[in-house]
Amino acid sequence: MECDAAVALIIDNDNFLLIKRADLGDPWSGQMALPGGHREKSETCCDTAVRETYEEVGIKIRITKYLGNYFTLNKTLSVAAFLAECVTKNVKIDNEVSKFFWVGFRELKEYDGTFRYGSYIIFGLTYRILKDFSNMH
Repeated sequence: MECDAAVALIIDNDNFLLIKRADLGDPWSGQMALPGGHREKSETCCDTAVRETYEEVGIKIRITKYLGNYFTLNKTLSVAAFLAECVTKNVKIDNEVSKFFWVGFRELKEYDGTFRYGSYIIFGLTYRILKDFSNMH
């Protein structure tokens, strides 16, 4: 499998980890997302999801399933999505993340091609991954 980036949908006690990206001036600044990021040339997509999760939120994960490859809306970035479980649970965010939440799928409200979690809007690739996963379960 090839990818430009990878994300992890981390499930723990029927909740999943959702992050709010910090404002770093990139196209994803301030967006709600799953932990993840760009793949380094020497690593697999799976390794990317594990490494990026640890860098962004300080937890170790175990990948349990490949969920699929997703493309950004402009089709320029291929993102591998993985289902994962926590090996360690003490979240410690880095400078790329401003907030994190453990969210139950029942807490998400769908509205016009987005999910709402309180005052936060989840859209785009993250919305599509969560929607596909919730439809499978």
